[in-house]
Amino acid sequence: MEKLDNEVENKLENEEWEYEIQMQVNEWSCAAQEEGILRPGEFTNGRRTSSKLVYPVVVCDETEYGYPTVIGIVLTGLAGKSTFYGFKKEDLPEPLKTLLKHIEGFEHLPPEIQWDSSVVFDLFLEARYGLVLLPEDVHFARKHGWAKLMSEVRCRNRSTHRVAVNKLGRLAMWSVAQKSAYSKLKSEN
Repeated sequence: MEKLDNEVENKLENEEWEYEIQMQVNEWSCAAQEEGILRPGEFTNGRRTSSKLVYPVVVCDETEYGYPTVIGIVLTGLAGKSTFYGFKKEDLPEPLKTLLKHIEGFEHLPPEIQWDSSVVFDLFLEARYGLVLLPEDVHFARKHGWAKLMSEVRCRNRSTHRVAVNKLGRLAMWSVAQKSAYSKLKSEN
């Protein structure tokens, strides 16, 4: 009976985390739109991409801040270019500011610099406290739990997707596994 109670509790926690992440992604997307943030690149006729694809950047430090926080989004554009929109260093929630100070100290970075969102993303991703969430990660989290997903990233068993998204933009989903996971997520909506 206790095992069943733990399974139900884990399922509810995972659903709660996924809902919370989705709500935060919606908030970031609306904020970017309100600020007039555009996806990078234009077609030769001056038209912009009609893509709505965003990659959330999720950070979770199980010791300081026990649930995932979307610190921003990556808006993919043309030719592998991306725009990073999210928290600047000074705007981070306090527990994540503390974690970022720790990362800066480890990297021997001067603490007085106010990093923009792309640097904040890089620091959390490089230290493996976060990941750029791709569709296959969502399916992994549904099966194994969000805490397990973040643990796998922290232990270097899963990618943060930083390099793929920085270099490929929306083509970071080139693999069969990512395409399949994306199709499944899309069909759910």
